[in-house]
Amino acid sequence: MGVGGIFLAFGFTVMVIGIFTRSSPWRGEMHALTTVGTGSLIIGGVMFVLGWLLHRGARQSDERATV
Repeated sequence: MGVGGIFLAFGFTVMVIGIFTRSSPWRGEMHALTTVGTGSLIIGGVMFVLGWLLHRGARQSDERATV
């Protein structure tokens, strides 16, 4: 879950920077920022969910082993 959370935070930060870019002279960079931000959010979300599922599965297998 850790790496997925890092990607989510990075993607969110880039998206916020991209939103503020709309009103600045760097408007030409907005397309690149939104592309990188969206990609990071998607990859981070997938990795976060997979990490959560793996953690949940490992926890359940540990509980079965102790019974």
